[in-house]
This record gives sequence, structure tokens and C-alpha cells, in this order.
Amino acid sequence: MDKRILITGANGALAKETIKHLLKDGFTDIVMGCRTESKGEAARTEIINETRNVKAANITVAPGFDMNEPLKIEMAIRSLSKEKPFDIVFLAAGFAVFEDDYQLVKWNGKTVEKNIFQNLFGSHITLSLLKKHGLLANHARVVLAGGEGARGIKGMIDKPSFASPTVFRKYVYGDFNDFGKYNPMNAIGVSKLCGALWTSKIAELQADHMEVIWFSPGLTSGSEGLKNLPFMKRAVFGAMFGFMNLIGMSQTPQKGGRKFADCLNGKIGKNGDLLGAPAGKAIGKISDQSPLNSAFTNQGLIDELWTILEEVTGPFDRT
Repeated sequence: MDKRILITGANGALAKETIKHLLKDGFTDIVMGCRTESKGEAARTEIINETRNVKAANITVAPGFDMNEPLKIEMAIRSLSKEKPFDIVFLAAGFAVFEDDYQLVKWNGKTVEKNIFQNLFGSHITLSLLKKHGLLANHARVVLAGGEGARGIKGMIDKPSFASPTVFRKYVYGDFNDFGKYNPMNAIGVSKLCGALWTSKIAELQADHMEVIWFSPGLTSGSEGLKNLPFMKRAVFGAMFGFMNLIGMSQTPQKGGRKFADCLNGKIGKNGDLLGAPAGKAIGKISDQSPLNSAFTNQGLIDELWTILEEVTGPFDRT
């Protein structure tokens, strides 16, 4: 197929498996956006060796896509070939911040909670810059990696909720006095909720220009991000995900990647959809997430997030 695809966080386990499935589906023009060239090339080599697909040699690596570093993202996008815009964009970069306390990212005179910045703000900046530089095809399909943590997972992640847009603003901007001790799993849930709020807003604003889908294939084990954790934390979380995989509460990256590929190629989802596992489950039939957390459709939170995004990153080109 002649459609051009950009995937951020492309060296992650799920993204790599998604690329392997896209190759099987006939897609060959794929750009792997990664933080470093070495990680990107290692992932590219793995994909070529495992698929033995001659078309895989057409995959290219684009370094600099660090979701916590807007200047690096801009440099990376400026370096992309302008010969053909992207028909499909998979915003897959991001991971939980496994620290003992809240972390912040400083940008443009603001401080933003780190999970939210690296799981959403970096992707928002990426999409904005792609549009600014004419690298989005008309009616491009954009998929943001979601997660069931946005509506809570029993025994693992509390359902994210905020009493008001003002309380939400305090959290995003790093005023944590009213939020208790930092919990990395709950924090990733909040960041995924922010992604869903963003999807609802941008899908409405850009309906004539692109389709945007928030999609989770269900809880998936094998994240590359665990490799960067200290030994004890890596062992604990590795064992937890391994057990969940064993009892059917999570799935392998291969299975998750197949579902992501189907979403990217248009088989699953339409503009504005929030999709993931069914109620009460971490994996299962892909279902509408909107009824599973009232925060998803809270217009006050949706509008407040968009206001914050424009305060931090500047206005989004709506043309």
C-alpha cells in the first residue's frame, strides 16, 4: 500500500509488533519515530530479521522523538522528508513514571505532571508540528494509545476523577497538596484519561481535516519501559504483568499489536471514538469506553485540558 505511516515510540514492544502486522497487511512506507537513532535501528533490525519481509527494508528511523523535549520533537519533524505527507499517525510514545514522588516537566514557563506531559503533551506537540509543516494528509487517521487505567482497573488503578475543572488544573500543573501520596499506576491512569479528553476535543475541532481515535487493545504485558527501572521495581512489575498474562488479565504484545494494526488501517474505530476492553475487564471485546467513567464526557474537563494545552504549547492550527 502507498499510505505513509509515522509511529512515535516505535521501539516499544507494542509498536514493534504493530509494525510487524502492518508489514503483513501490505504497508511498507513506515517511519519509526524514536528518542535515539540507536534504539530505533535496533528495533528496525529486529523487525527485519523476524518478519523476513523484503519490504521491511523500506522502514526508516527518525530520531529525536522524545515526548518530554519539545525542541527535540520540532527538530525531528523538521528533518522528515516533505515529499509525501503522512496518511496515518500512531502516537504510541509514553510510559508510566515509576518514581517515589510526583515528577514535573518544565516548558514555556509552566510545570506539568510528567506522566501527562510524556503521554499526552508530547503527542499533542507532535501532531501540531506535523500539521504546521504540511506533513498531515487530508483526512489523515490519527490513533493515540489509550489505556483502561483511564476508567480504572479493579485492584490495580483507581478510577480517575476530579471534582471540578479547577481541581483538575491544579493536578495537571503540579499542585499536588490535595492528592495524597504519589502512585505511579494511578498517575498513568490520569494521563490516559487526559488522552481521552484530548481526543474528544480535537476530533470535534478537526473533524473536517482528520479522524482521531483513542484506542487501547486491552492490557498488554512486555513493555520496553520496564527495562529502564531499578532491579527491584523491574522484578516486581515484571512478575505482576507475568502473573496477569498467565491468568488471562493481560495479553502479549503480539496480540495487542494485531489490534493496533487493525485500528490504524481503519478496521476498528471512527473519529472521536474512545475504545478499549469491556466494563470490568482489562482485555476482551473492543468496546466504547465513554459510559465507564463520567469524566470521559465531562465537557468542563475537556475544555479545561484544551485551555491548558494552549497555555503550555500555543494555539493549535485549526485550518
